[in-house]
Amino acid sequence: MITDKGTGMKKGSFFGIVMFLVFSVFLHPVVHAEATVQSLRIGYVPLISQLPLVVSYDNDRLNYSKVKVTLVKYSSLNSLEAALRVGAIDIADLPLPVAFSIAQDGIAIKILGQCHSGGSVLARGEFNELSNFRGKTIGVPGLRSNENMDLIKLLAGEKLRYGLDYKTIKVPFNTVLQNLEAGRINAMYFPEPYGSMAEKSHLAMQMEKQEKELSGRLTTVLAARSDILQNHYREAMEEWIRSLTAACVFIENDIKTLSAEQTAIIQEPYLGFDRNLVSSSLSKRRGEIQFSFVIPKKNILHMYLQQALELKILLQPVDIDDLLSFDVVGWKKRGGPVQ
Repeated sequence: MITDKGTGMKKGSFFGIVMFLVFSVFLHPVVHAEATVQSLRIGYVPLISQLPLVVSYDNDRLNYSKVKVTLVKYSSLNSLEAALRVGAIDIADLPLPVAFSIAQDGIAIKILGQCHSGGSVLARGEFNELSNFRGKTIGVPGLRSNENMDLIKLLAGEKLRYGLDYKTIKVPFNTVLQNLEAGRINAMYFPEPYGSMAEKSHLAMQMEKQEKELSGRLTTVLAARSDILQNHYREAMEEWIRSLTAACVFIENDIKTLSAEQTAIIQEPYLGFDRNLVSSSLSKRRGEIQFSFVIPKKNILHMYLQQALELKILLQPVDIDDLLSFDVVGWKKRGGPVQ
């Protein structure tokens, strides 16, 4: 009897060990999955308006626990757009009409919000009245840019017809000054710091009467591919958005207290602009630039959508409600993946 009990105890112990090992094998991947750090690839171009992306990365990249951020620099808005379209990056700060165009083409994206407003400056040569734009060529960052659309609307108020009384052309960032100097463009409506660079080189001056009409406008939005907005990305996205929001606060405080000197230093290895140029542009609030993470208002998006359709930038409307249907802040409350 003693022998039988001993054998039973040994069998029971052996069975317990086997079951522990089996459960360990199946449970281990679950624990590992919960601890997985998700990767986000963020694209950007060298513009002062995209400072929150680089400040967020520089300030927090060593402190992230749920997300691994990779910043990818592009030289043009076209290459930035192409990268988002093919999935080379997950998120990009793009002109609103470009985001509309991507959605129109059936690529699943969401507008997460905007991290700045304003920041673009209308600069001219040897004239100072809007009526003097008749017969002129104006450089813009893209024909599918808010700058181009806002300029067309502004000059329509002066009875100037787009394409007949004046024209706009897309000018690459790195050739703006050369185009001004060569006389290929007579004016420019560009994101900073290119207006400041033109003034410093004595090639153009800011339009004195453009502040009220053009400054402080929405220019770009944060567009994200929908496939990174599933539940397993929730904590990573929340952590990154918190970092981006904090970066906006950091920049604003730096402008108010230190004339943006810290921000000017941070941007140098990423944007490559002269520190004094960036500090001056920010402290002067060129283009009435402001930094904060907010959700764009639907009525503003609808206004730009209608104008894009009228200008044939878009061939058919897109669903604004669908583009804005993802809310990082309310993710936990809503629950479930984004469809």
